[in-house]
Amino acid sequence: MIYFSFSWDDGAVEDLKLMDLSLKYSIPGIFFIPATNPERGVMINEDIKRISVNNFEIGAHTYSHSYLTNVPLQKANEELFAGKMYIEQLLGKEVPHFCFPGGKFNSDLVNISKQYFKSARTADTCSIGHKNSYLIKPTFHFYNRGKKSLIFNGLKNSFRIFHLSLKNISCSDYFELIRKIIADLSSSSCTSYIMIWGHSWEIEKFMLWNKLDNLFQEISGKYPGNILSYSDFVKSQTKQNGN
Repeated sequence: MIYFSFSWDDGAVEDLKLMDLSLKYSIPGIFFIPATNPERGVMINEDIKRISVNNFEIGAHTYSHSYLTNVPLQKANEELFAGKMYIEQLLGKEVPHFCFPGGKFNSDLVNISKQYFKSARTADTCSIGHKNSYLIKPTFHFYNRGKKSLIFNGLKNSFRIFHLSLKNISCSDYFELIRKIIADLSSSSCTSYIMIWGHSWEIEKFMLWNKLDNLFQEISGKYPGNILSYSDFVKSQTKQNGN
């Protein structure tokens, strides 16, 4: 059995294009959005509300897309709280999920974030099932990180990903290798939880929209009942760990 979830970071204006593509294939997802981002523009409030109205989840991503390991803990606490309050006041509902900007975190930051959130997503890839029901690790980054990255991160986080990466290393490119790994995992008797994450601005910059369209089409066609909302994906990890 194989389950999927999709997670998108940074709140760039191209998130609207990502929303439209997701709606085309009825694929749920979560958008982790800061209030501001010194690296690039973010969506205006009305566009964030539009994504929410279309039944996509919105998660917190600090207030100013701050790399929390680079600031004092008091400042990190302020960023976490302010980012949560920004989204909650904008949408008028609880925001239980958070993502560490840049995937930067440590044990102190995890403990602080637990005051405000029910889960925190990292950027540590190649996980297909989680031992920690609070820290959510994704499986694949939708960006051409190269086939070697799947081998390296698979060795660190999942021997099955490591083994399948080596088995299928002759695939034409990184994205084809991901699709082959997914196909192999789906034929296994073991349950795998696949989270695909990325940035809409990255997809735009490197012209990856057609590749994402093809992946959405394949997953929605082959596994229509196995695509979970982010909240349901997190719940599945909690259940898996007996919490």
